[in-house]
Amino acid sequence: MKKLFFIPLMALFVACESSPKDASEIDLEDFKHRISYALGADMGTNFTNVPEEIFSMLNKKELENGFYEYLTKKDLKSIECRGILEEALSSPSGIDTSKYDMKRISHCYGSIFGEMLRNSLTSKDAMGEINPDVARIGFASSLTKTDTLIPIEERQQMIMNFNNDLNNFAGEEFMRKMSKKHKHDVKEEGYILIENEEGGETPIDLSGEYNIVYTMTNISGDTIISTLKDPKLSDAENAQIVNVDDIVFPEAWKLAAKHMKVGAEYTIYTSNELAYGEEGLKAPNSPNYVIQPFAAVTIYSKVLSQGERFGEIKAKGKQVIEQAKKRPNTIVDPSGFILTTLEEGKGPQVKEGADVQAHYILSNSNGEVIENSYMASSQNNQPAPSFSLNGVVKGWQLGIPKMKEGGRYKLVLPYDLAYGEQGNQSIQPYETLTFEIEVIKSGAAGTLVKPRQQQEQPQFSEEQMRQLQEQLQNQQ
Repeated sequence: MKKLFFIPLMALFVACESSPKDASEIDLEDFKHRISYALGADMGTNFTNVPEEIFSMLNKKELENGFYEYLTKKDLKSIECRGILEEALSSPSGIDTSKYDMKRISHCYGSIFGEMLRNSLTSKDAMGEINPDVARIGFASSLTKTDTLIPIEERQQMIMNFNNDLNNFAGEEFMRKMSKKHKHDVKEEGYILIENEEGGETPIDLSGEYNIVYTMTNISGDTIISTLKDPKLSDAENAQIVNVDDIVFPEAWKLAAKHMKVGAEYTIYTSNELAYGEEGLKAPNSPNYVIQPFAAVTIYSKVLSQGERFGEIKAKGKQVIEQAKKRPNTIVDPSGFILTTLEEGKGPQVKEGADVQAHYILSNSNGEVIENSYMASSQNNQPAPSFSLNGVVKGWQLGIPKMKEGGRYKLVLPYDLAYGEQGNQSIQPYETLTFEIEVIKSGAAGTLVKPRQQQEQPQFSEEQMRQLQEQLQNQQ
């Protein structure tokens, strides 16, 4: 388990409250000064992403003034400034100063980052833990690239530790307040479960899947994850189908399920230990956090109905298949795929195991487009993709040899001829797939797709093998 870097509490209470005028007066031995400088400098580094031709036009003093003003005045909101920046920065030729001068634009630009830092600290009740004047110096130093007081790696680690500690402290305080307020609803595992609206008598089955209305918020009440499309819509319209393996369900929800009923509405308060712990939750393929490490969360949950896991997607798949069978110019293969001829090809029929060049549009059982090779080829200025029938899903291996070059077809594959019970990164388990395919050309194996070159295995002499074995023995 990672060791937390806890903020020295005495330092927070007795930290020097002096206001340095420049970097030379900052006391880096003082924790409050050190973290304040680091936070300000970190905010200033956002401008390293601004193109130099634009950054050079900005008034650095007004960037600093805007940052400080919106950091220190909680009644200020940057809504007006965001509108000003949108107008000023919308020109492709640079900053448009026809309506607002550079001083105003720069002040607004700085205000965005001052408000961002203030909101972050306020949400954790931590504004008192920093010295705004020192943060201002850090911000200004970063803008002028004179930020040399704290090495960047040390600064980043310090800020991460600081935020983790704040999350931890704020979460603990939040749970103390909620436990005191709802003392009869605290469960032995530590989470709090409140029934807001009664439901039926059917218990939640963790082995099934749920048609659920679900919202998760942080301790400030900001929505993190939600099924809600529009608060004006009904529960049924806002619900989604998920099962307990979905990442949206932390351990607290799974523990609470033994007390919950279908149709009832609940609120769950949980500490980070039963939520996403010290790792937090990152967005897919991104370094950004959806849920911060050590964060407590609140969950609002209402299971409208439940059933067999993947039952909904199987049912939708059967509907897609039955509808496909009714189309004209359609064959139903004994293996299970359905092939509709949209436009008869004039070329030769594709042979089994052949190489094929084709465009395709892939849709799931909800009719959502998952892949579109026309669009991908256009964006990347590439020809239609080529593939070997020996390296594709079973349904393509069986269905494409029924097609002719130059033709357009619709191929519907039940899950057992597609990606099966496991699915893949973009396709759910048990998903029925629909492909609209345009066959451009085909050829014998190896004519359109080059076989992958097998990596040559390194060859060792007897002497080299003996030396390797000796090295391994010496390491033991």
